[in-house]
Amino acid sequence: MPNEIVKNAVNKATRQAYDDWAVAHPSLAAVIDQVSITERAAESLRNSAQYKQAVAAYHQSRNEADLLNQLANIAGPVIQSILHL
Repeated sequence: MPNEIVKNAVNKATRQAYDDWAVAHPSLAAVIDQVSITERAAESLRNSAQYKQAVAAYHQSRNEADLLNQLANIAGPVIQSILHL
């Protein structure tokens, strides 16, 4: 079950980061495939050192809110780098 929690947290964080970006850039968001971007962001996020630290901290604390918060902080810059902003 913890792996499913981590997977859901990654998906939620990347979707939220994309949604935040889309609000700021509605014209670009209208022509960019959200699913493709969030999938790439989730993969990039999983490969980052910050992700590994957040997951390790989660496995010690089992605090889902902290995990989601940490991943949300990481996901924004990942989305921006994928979109070359």
